[in-house]
Amino acid sequence: MPLFALVPLLTGPSASADPGEPTVDATCVLKAHGVFASAVDPGGTNLPLPDTLAMTGTVQCVDAAGTPTVTGAFERTVTMPATECTGDEHGDTSTTTVHWADRTTSTLRFEHTDVVKVNGTASLVVTGTVTDDSAHFAGDTLNAVGSSTGTGCGTPAGETEVDSTLVLRLTH
Repeated sequence: MPLFALVPLLTGPSASADPGEPTVDATCVLKAHGVFASAVDPGGTNLPLPDTLAMTGTVQCVDAAGTPTVTGAFERTVTMPATECTGDEHGDTSTTTVHWADRTTSTLRFEHTDVVKVNGTASLVVTGTVTDDSAHFAGDTLNAVGSSTGTGCGTPAGETEVDSTLVLRLTH
């Protein structure tokens, strides 16, 4: 048997350590800038209050081998039941609409976001799905980690804007 005939046997699904493991379709970096509907922590009260964060940004994806696949721009609206400058937020949700460079669209549902925030700097852990009608990664599961930073917490005006980076893993 020629050596090249063995390559599919070594690299195919049977070579996986655990055939039940999800298949990685892409890893994407989302960079965003957002504006809060209401300033967070004006005057330094640090009371957890409901708020909305409107974000826009860019997305760049690579496949499992690290080869660039798709790029685009997105908008996201985050619903926060109890945001504050320092503390934990559990259960933030959002919908991200991605407009890919190939003129197609995908919708990412961030079904659960955990935020741990200290003085306007936060760690982010996100889980969710890609809608079935999406042009890219339809039906995939998403897991993401990242961080965000904002200024203004504890000032008379409060935090009004934030910048964030998320690294998103898409699997099926």
